[in-house]
Amino acid sequence: MQNGEKMDDIRMSSLYGKRIITTGGKNLGEVKDILLDLESGGISHLLLLKLEHIAKSDNIKQALAKNSVLYSKVKSVSSSIIVGES
Repeated sequence: MQNGEKMDDIRMSSLYGKRIITTGGKNLGEVKDILLDLESGGISHLLLLKLEHIAKSDNIKQALAKNSVLYSKVKSVSSSIIVGES
């Protein structure tokens, strides 16, 4: 985080196109889309594919699990997004 920026202070638009890297150094891909939790109003998942591609899958639940990262796993955001490993 920059200048004491909190996770809640991050603009969604700034996440698009950022690389997602695990704390172990594995490159997962880049943010192509964002899934929101409509109840909380917060970010639910960072998607590695556009939502429209996931929605066209025969098994949407499996496609989402394979091509997304839970936002709750995000540890930090700067030029890339660092996430905890599963």
